[in-house]
Formats: sequence, C-alpha cells, structure tokens
Amino acid sequence: MTKPNSPTLGRTVVVQPGDSLWKLAEQNLGKGLRWRDLLVANPNIADPNHINAGTKIILPSTSASHIARTSATTAKIIVHSGDTLWKLAETHLGHGAAWTCIAQANPTLTNPQIIFAGQELLLPTSCKP
Repeated sequence: MTKPNSPTLGRTVVVQPGDSLWKLAEQNLGKGLRWRDLLVANPNIADPNHINAGTKIILPSTSASHIARTSATTAKIIVHSGDTLWKLAETHLGHGAAWTCIAQANPTLTNPQIIFAGQELLLPTSCKP
C-alpha cells in the first residue's frame, strides 16, 4: 500500500514492498493502464518492471498527464517480419543503440530479443540510450 503525501502540487507516494507502476496507477490515478503516466512523470525510473521500496514517485496532475501522453511519451509502431528492436531503433530513432529505449517503453516485453510480426509497440519520441 502506498502512503500519499499532502495534496500539494507535485504530490508524491512512497513505494511500498509489492508495489508496481500498475498498482500505483490503479490506486492513485484510477486506472492501472495509466502506469505510463507515472513513468513519464518519473524519468529517473530505469526499469519500469522493477521499482524499489522507499522510492518516491511523483503523481502527475490530470492535465500534465494528458500533455505527456499526447506530446512527449510515445508513438505506436507495428512490427513487421524480420524486424528487431535494433532495426526499429535505427529506423525510427536514428541509432540502433536506442533499442533499449523501445524496450523500456514496452515493459510487457519479457524478452526484448523476441518480437512478433503484427505486434504493436510503443516508440518513445526521444531517447538517450
């Protein structure tokens, strides 16, 4: 369970054991699907699949999360036969080493070396690998 701080601008929660971005989004933003809003508001999170207990997570405001989702977060791409995250990063982000950014934008990928034709991936609009 998270512990919300006082309801001020830049409200935060402290990650408790067993918390995930999905769980925090569900508890604090109303929908688990909004976990990406938490990721955008907290660029210091290196691995969205693993957040440490005790970490302070900034909660986005409704208007801030809308702006982030429409401008700064991601675009969607469809994987074609023969694609790899490296090739997609070269094509869409300008350099293959940015594949890690694509992997981070898609935390449901259990193995970034395995993607499938027809799969929809989120593509970050910017990346610093």
